[in-house]
Amino acid sequence: MFTTFEKYKHNVLVKNYAKVFSVDFLVKLSSFILLPVYLKLMTQEAYGLYTYLLAIISAFSLVMNFGLYVAQSKLYQDFNNAEERGSLLYTINLMLLTFISATLVLTYFTGLDYQIISLLFKNKIDYASYRNFVFLAITVSVYSFMLFNYFLTSQNIKHVQLYNFLRLIFVNGIVISLLYFYKADSVMIRLKFTYLMEFSFLLVFGPIYIKAMKKKFNRAFAKKSLTLALPVMLSAMLGLVLNFSDKFFLEKYGNFKDLAVYNLGFTLAGIIPMMFMTFQNIWLPHFFREKNLIANKKKTFGIILKMAVFFLLVSLLIIIAFKFLLVFQIIDMKYGKVLSLLPILLVTQIASAITPLYSNYTILFEKTYITLLIGVPLSVVSIAINLWLIPKYGLYGAAISSFLINFAYLIAYYFIATYLIQKKTTLV
Repeated sequence: MFTTFEKYKHNVLVKNYAKVFSVDFLVKLSSFILLPVYLKLMTQEAYGLYTYLLAIISAFSLVMNFGLYVAQSKLYQDFNNAEERGSLLYTINLMLLTFISATLVLTYFTGLDYQIISLLFKNKIDYASYRNFVFLAITVSVYSFMLFNYFLTSQNIKHVQLYNFLRLIFVNGIVISLLYFYKADSVMIRLKFTYLMEFSFLLVFGPIYIKAMKKKFNRAFAKKSLTLALPVMLSAMLGLVLNFSDKFFLEKYGNFKDLAVYNLGFTLAGIIPMMFMTFQNIWLPHFFREKNLIANKKKTFGIILKMAVFFLLVSLLIIIAFKFLLVFQIIDMKYGKVLSLLPILLVTQIASAITPLYSNYTILFEKTYITLLIGVPLSVVSIAINLWLIPKYGLYGAAISSFLINFAYLIAYYFIATYLIQKKTTLV
């Protein structure tokens, strides 16, 4: 046991993960601890509306980074000197600024977002009052993700820790205080001040990112970045169907109370993919730098086995913790249905978390177009399953549908990764 401890103690991947996870765990734990506070300060309908808006913002911000985070993670490791890396970062961010500005300005002045909202909401909301902050939230989410991805890609662990810690303290502290003292629109308070605070942290930490850039647009870098990024962006658009259709149809056939219960379950189960994403962002630089394919394969599959066991234990703890919160009435029993949904949602999120470890191989071999070949048919299947299950079984239909689609994704990427590895090793 001591030998094993010594082995992992000096492992760079483990050390970096431990450093980030020490703060990241605090962030995730605080999200769990603070949930009862938010549920007390918001009505069930308000919580349902807020979490649905948040799901929309998250889905669209993933599309609106145009897949360029993948190019940043992959190509940054292909260069060793600061000049080339700086030029790459500048090229990627100039393209991102151009694309996101054009898209948001066009959407805002044509009123396209009103049409999208009318499609996404059966239940009437005062979207006009939230509109400006939805645009702010999408923009901030895109750049926060790119900044965080850069810190992890460049292995700037100290800034990752500080960035996470300050966001934890100030965002939650200010939002909870305002929800407590002001009995106005709780959805507006949470949406507005969460993203204003996130924007302020971008202003504080963004200059570190900008300083690493070299003001030199490189067409070759741009072409290679887009080759990697565009299939990922198109895949993210399909992801709007795959990962959002359960909530979409639940809103259509239910109400904001149903969404509140379902999204609370997803928030709790979401601890697993959030924990995994920390590892994924730390793992990717090591994964892309490793040139020995056989060694990479062994490490990847070893990690998958350990992750699956670890996340099953975490899932059990989440269920026990939520049961405790219900029994002692820390969370109102009107959210009691979450307990029976959790096993399905947790297994779904384990499958969702493991899938990127296989899909990484499509980036490694620069075959990101494969994501479209998988995503298109599964999007059609996703809509069909949701239309079948949700009207009949409501919350449980949505949960089962999500599980089936995510499990299908996992199986598909397993076979794709296996095929790509075998093909490459046979050629070698």
